[in-house]
Amino acid sequence: MLKGIIFDMDGVLINTEPLHYRVWKKTFQDKGLEIEYKYYKGCIGSTVGYLLDLIQKYYGVDFHDDPDLVRLQRKNKAEIIEKEGFPKIPGVSQMLKRVHESDFLMAVASSSPEVYINQVVDMLEVKEYFQVLCSGENVKNPKPAPDVFLKAAKELGLSPDECLVIEDSTNGCRAAKAAGMICLGYHNPDSGDQDLSIADAVIDDYEKLDAKFLQGIYDMACK
Repeated sequence: MLKGIIFDMDGVLINTEPLHYRVWKKTFQDKGLEIEYKYYKGCIGSTVGYLLDLIQKYYGVDFHDDPDLVRLQRKNKAEIIEKEGFPKIPGVSQMLKRVHESDFLMAVASSSPEVYINQVVDMLEVKEYFQVLCSGENVKNPKPAPDVFLKAAKELGLSPDECLVIEDSTNGCRAAKAAGMICLGYHNPDSGDQDLSIADAVIDDYEKLDAKFLQGIYDMACK
């Protein structure tokens, strides 16, 4: 029985993937390194640590122990957000309200830091809708490992087969399926060339997404 809806955040609740690339490109430029999107895109949906693994793999530079990197990244990000605001996705607040009005429990399970998750749900004015906010910085393995989704389900008091995940990235969809959860892919063109084929269904807007729609996806996938 479907009891919980787990939302990824970046690219699902807020249109931050283009912003993230701009921020990291500027940050690595500040460090004397020009990065290419074709290498960066492999980290979409995962964590900073995974990005640094990719940078080391493709550029041979190890930033894992650079104490200045995250500070610089946060500075660059704050400057862009202060100037331009948070990039929104049409229909998100209305969709979350519709789902909240059902009996489903709701969680955010994101690779972003906990402080940023709180900033986003406060900005969207939807924090009251969620019982759980779960950050990938608090689990051992990043997406595409299932850890953050399993943690979110556990904190909701649910088993994996009682949850449906909404994800926009290849890594996130793989993580949801690895967790043993039904996955609804959200095709966000600003999230880059993401392979959502592993998802049980894919949508490209939130116009019809409500509790009945989610229940239908779950029932169809469980047949």
